[in-house]
Amino acid sequence: MSDTKRQERVKRPAVGGSALGRLATGRRWLPHPQAIQAVFFDVGNTLLDPYPSIPAVVRDTLNRRGTPIEITCLEKALPAAEALFVELAREDPLTWGDEQAISRIWYRYFLELLRPCLGDDEGTLAEAAGAAQRAFDEASSYAPYPDVRLALRALHQRGLKLGVISDWGVALSVILGRFELTQYFDFTVISATARRAKPDPALYQLAVERANVTPDYALHVGDSYIRDVLGARAVGINPILIDRARMLSEGVPDCPLVYDLYELLDLLEIPRPNGA
Repeated sequence: MSDTKRQERVKRPAVGGSALGRLATGRRWLPHPQAIQAVFFDVGNTLLDPYPSIPAVVRDTLNRRGTPIEITCLEKALPAAEALFVELAREDPLTWGDEQAISRIWYRYFLELLRPCLGDDEGTLAEAAGAAQRAFDEASSYAPYPDVRLALRALHQRGLKLGVISDWGVALSVILGRFELTQYFDFTVISATARRAKPDPALYQLAVERANVTPDYALHVGDSYIRDVLGARAVGINPILIDRARMLSEGVPDCPLVYDLYELLDLLEIPRPNGA
């Protein structure tokens, strides 16, 4: 399941901005893109997103189990579940380095999401929360963003070493494989198996070692300023913040900002695929 992106998401209205403006700002931070030898990626909200949505996946999962539930109720309960998730993640920032801890935090999340819709029968709630949690260990609960495959292919064809650095459980490798994305990656660094969690510099140092590059010649792309930008920067990797929701504008973060992976190709002076 996806990593703790809710924790640092900036809540402000979409501001739009100019692709040329983001490119110009990015090049001030990355003046020699041709020197880059490796690109690392976060996964949640960077490569994959819950599909079609968390409430829809939960509704469909429970309906198949004979526990009908209204999606409107789940959508109404979602903010409280998200708030609990953020609180629990802040209480234990090392959660993502332990598979059992990851399981516990998501179980608590789904209990909070389902309780207003299913009532207080603890047996029913426990079974439903467990089923919802297991659903998000399946690739069918996610979808790659439309630009992911074409952008990864372009980067791979350029000869760059590609890797994943993600706060996720052990199921991530299987999920990436189901979408046939592993063919593009030289390695994956998953928090639950590395026993480290972002922004621990050791997680990023492990990626540098697996890519066999010096940090100055590597990029890391992720959507969390604290976990991705600061974590990468701590070991000398060039960070790039991706804002899929288009809530930030150039000049707000002190690093390159892109709205999608095609803008990453622009920054690296790699031609966009046809139709992009």
